[in-house]
Amino acid sequence: MYPLRRKFVRETILGGFDKDDLEQECFLQLIKALDTYRPEMGVPFESYYKISLYGWRANQNRVKARMELAFGEEEMLSKADENVDVERNVERKILSEEVCRKINELEEIERKIIEAYYLQNRKMIEIANELVMPLKTVEYRKRKALNTLRSTLELSRQ
Repeated sequence: MYPLRRKFVRETILGGFDKDDLEQECFLQLIKALDTYRPEMGVPFESYYKISLYGWRANQNRVKARMELAFGEEEMLSKADENVDVERNVERKILSEEVCRKINELEEIERKIIEAYYLQNRKMIEIANELVMPLKTVEYRKRKALNTLRSTLELSRQ
């Protein structure tokens, strides 16, 4: 998680937070993410941690914006919050549709492994037994499928 943390600290500028404070907050968010993460959500832990970090930063920015309310900027803030929520909802919907489409484009075995592991919350050994494949092969095919999904999604974001 160090590269993610380093990137987050480098690109985050918040009033009242220096580099050490941001490093500490990253660590605290990591602990919180470890406590609340559930594999059945179907999201890799690294993505979950990244979402919690960027969510924390967004909350800090909201707090700062709400403090500016006292200075008469209420209308501007409400419009900004509405735009952020709409944009976030659209991004999530597009991303989830894209993930589903990419999963359907995987080889049949890899699609079955991904669906069984992430959507049905089944153990790798159960999946291996059902597919009559060695566990190592199933793990390899899962890793290959995730790498394929990751690379195609990264290309589509650019």
